[in-house]
Amino acid sequence: MLHHINTQQYLENIKNGSSVVILGASWCPDCRRIEPILDVLAKEYEGKVEFYHIPIDSEGALKDTLGVRAIPTLIGYKNGEEVGERLIEPDSKPVIETLVKQTL
Repeated sequence: MLHHINTQQYLENIKNGSSVVILGASWCPDCRRIEPILDVLAKEYEGKVEFYHIPIDSEGALKDTLGVRAIPTLIGYKNGEEVGERLIEPDSKPVIETLVKQTL
């Protein structure tokens, strides 16, 4: 399941386990295009990796803190540490799944 969270929840949720954070917006066509892919991966990796969506419209300060310049941007975390390479405007399931696997 794709959880919609704010900055405070982000800081708490990435501390333990594996997670993928998606920074995006409802008005972003690329963000909407990858939503079905993220939903499928969230189901496939349920119990192993948590998926969090952070809306940049309401959480702009976090976007700036993380240095995000384009959306969607996906960031992988394992026990609070960023892992793998950030994905900027990913376009396919295999590319996104590579990041997911790096968080395990």
